[in-house]
Amino acid sequence: STSSGRLAKSIGKATFEGGIMEPEGTAASTAPSAPDEEAAAPAEAASTSSGPTTAITIIYGKNKQEVERPLNSTVGELKKIIAETTRIEPSGQKLLNKGVPLKDDDATLEKAGLGKPGTKLMLIGTPAPEVAATQKLAEVSAITPMEEDSKQSSEENLCKQTQHQKVLAKGKPEDALPGLKGRQVPLADEVKIIPGLLNSQGTKVRLTFKPELSELVIASAAHTQRVPYTSITKIEAYPIPDQEEYSVLAVRLGTGTYYLYWFPSQHVASLKIRILGVESLL
Repeated sequence: STSSGRLAKSIGKATFEGGIMEPEGTAASTAPSAPDEEAAAPAEAASTSSGPTTAITIIYGKNKQEVERPLNSTVGELKKIIAETTRIEPSGQKLLNKGVPLKDDDATLEKAGLGKPGTKLMLIGTPAPEVAATQKLAEVSAITPMEEDSKQSSEENLCKQTQHQKVLAKGKPEDALPGLKGRQVPLADEVKIIPGLLNSQGTKVRLTFKPELSELVIASAAHTQRVPYTSITKIEAYPIPDQEEYSVLAVRLGTGTYYLYWFPSQHVASLKIRILGVESLL
């Protein structure tokens, strides 16, 4: 596209591999010519800084984007460039430098510690079109609205509340994973699916982890919901009375809460780490 071609000019060296990112040289070779003053405008918007530069590799799932930026440009400016190729809004991007998130968008790349050769950043986020689709699906899903959810006391044993007792009364699905109480056991990396769960409507569902897309898929026989990791603000677990080897999960979203029943209690910490990072346990 024309904008991709101009973007390639504005950021210096740019190499894209896989997914929606364009192969090296494609944007520059296919972009139609434009007047010099028009072509210069994106360059000015993409970089208002000059001086020494740094090469950064952005890793997003199976995709890689190589970006060369001035050291005195900001993290926020870098996010705007990333948004052009990934369609992930800057506000929805989470950039990790060796596992540590970059929280200050106003910090220069040098101050943020991105000036070393070979710097790599992991990007977590969901493209805007997918976020919009998820929000639309949430309107007809098993998500409990925030205003209704806020009526429930966090101090009260959630499992004793009527709405949850009705679901638990349906019993544990036959294909639920074995539960274990009193300890935490890491989920093996190859485990991508947690079967045998129920949602708040009492429908059997399974969880599928999609780390390459930074999303959690909650699927029943009739419906599939994709939940971006970035839309999940918190995960809480409530052991089921007399069956503490299983828990009710409260997956907190910006618009409400998604409840999941009969989740193996020993894997709660692993679930939090996979979706929210180690800092969620601190």
